[in-house]
Amino acid sequence: MKKAKKVFSRVMAVLTVLIFLFGLIIFVSVLRAKNGQIPSFAGYSVLQIMTGSMEPEYKTGCIVVVHKVDTDTLKKGDVISFYSTDKNINGRVNTHRIYEVTSNMKGVPLFVTKGDANAEPDPETVSSINVIGKVVFNLGTVSGSVISVLRNPKVIFFLIILPLIFITFSEAFNLVSMIVENRSEEKEETDEEQQDGKN
Repeated sequence: MKKAKKVFSRVMAVLTVLIFLFGLIIFVSVLRAKNGQIPSFAGYSVLQIMTGSMEPEYKTGCIVVVHKVDTDTLKKGDVISFYSTDKNINGRVNTHRIYEVTSNMKGVPLFVTKGDANAEPDPETVSSINVIGKVVFNLGTVSGSVISVLRNPKVIFFLIILPLIFITFSEAFNLVSMIVENRSEEKEETDEEQQDGKN
């Protein structure tokens, strides 16, 4: 029973550390996003669709998962997220479908994009360097409401980071107590064996 308890405590300690690190990554990612950088973890980014240009498939407020890919693999019909050079939204992230694939004089891919709900393609082509990634999953609008709340660093700190810090220290204390208890038991067993040897 004691052995099972020790194994469980160790597993919980490891899981707590992993969850803490994950929460820290989210916290840092949100801070980076506020500075105009799109956070990425293992090549994946989570973005929110802010307009209705991609309806009905991608509704306003929905969350999409974007994966960084080799732009040479992108083709007509793929939905991509990119930094727009359109003078109306210059530098902002846009998510539209590839309408046509062309290339410049050096053979570097250029993408003509278009919103599904828009009548005409976007006025500016998208260069490979401005492509964030390909949309691989639509999480829907419910997740969008959650993400909107979690964008506030204070909310993340008090609801995720702070509890995880408490749990981490609690589990660390339990782990130290378990080690001390284990050593105490081993010492008692050694003393008992020595005592039996004398008898």
